[in-house]
Amino acid sequence: MASIIFKNVGQGDSIIIEWNFEEKNKIGIIDCNLYENSNPILNYLSQKDLKEIEFIILSHFHYDHFSGFPTLFKYCFEKGIKIKWFLHTLSEQVLHIYNKLVPTKKVERSIEGFFSWLELLKNKIEFDISVNYHSIPIPLTDKILLSFFAPSEKTGIAIAKQIKRKVNRKEFCRADLNKFSTITYIRNNEKGILITSDAVKAHFRNLHNLLDKEIVLVQAPHHGSFANIYQDFWSKLIRKKECPAVFSVGYNPKDKLPNIESVKFFDGLGFEIFSTNSVYGISDYINQINLNQSNYQLDKKTQYLNYFSKLRKAQNQLGSNSKFEGDKKFEIFN
Repeated sequence: MASIIFKNVGQGDSIIIEWNFEEKNKIGIIDCNLYENSNPILNYLSQKDLKEIEFIILSHFHYDHFSGFPTLFKYCFEKGIKIKWFLHTLSEQVLHIYNKLVPTKKVERSIEGFFSWLELLKNKIEFDISVNYHSIPIPLTDKILLSFFAPSEKTGIAIAKQIKRKVNRKEFCRADLNKFSTITYIRNNEKGILITSDAVKAHFRNLHNLLDKEIVLVQAPHHGSFANIYQDFWSKLIRKKECPAVFSVGYNPKDKLPNIESVKFFDGLGFEIFSTNSVYGISDYINQINLNQSNYQLDKKTQYLNYFSKLRKAQNQLGSNSKFEGDKKFEIFN
């Protein structure tokens, strides 16, 4: 059995996966974001007597996915904690894009800390690997495998050509880094989960042929941006009934994610919606569920019962154990 925790870090990702193998407790991390002057991943790890972290994944080099890594690396270095797999999408192209973006002083300090502590920690890392969809699956147990469906090698090649071009050069933007985002697939012999980070639409176009297990949990791409939703993929995805769809979101006036279209889309497909914060599209979704019954023309008994079932579920989830607020933990591969 394994568990996965989506830590509440606002609009960003900090994900913890735990499992047991050969009578040893194992732990893996996907991304690490600072939140409210704290590092939720580090706070969680400091409560454990850790000697080794099985894997750390950096999905892509956006601040809301790596800002907590400098203090995480520092902690591992000072505590002598080994890291078996450091899996990332860092490349010359990614760093070139960042240089073009002219990061803020805060982001620049975080980047410097990231590479400084990573360099100090390198002797504690067994495998330091840049991953893409060609990467060989990594065994976590004799039955559980970790693999990647993105990014594509073509992305790096295209960006490299763009960098070398001397005329009519297209300007890079922050969204270009999403093209390097991973899609992480963790599965056993029967079931699988998809952690989509900020993956772009193109990453999902040919994914159906690679999925051979029933999907029991998904993360909504790019904090619920509708621009990242490839509808055909999600509509055809083979999944369990009321499969959880998790939105890692927080208050961000610039992006205002998730989009209500994304939340309604997943809900309409029969996914069960979970969120780390009830903001923007999530808040709109809750408000729509709570609309007065008089605003609906519900002629059939089944529609009537369905409406009140949804209403009751939403109202019951607005307390301390809300589906729409705080950390989200799921047991997987039971």
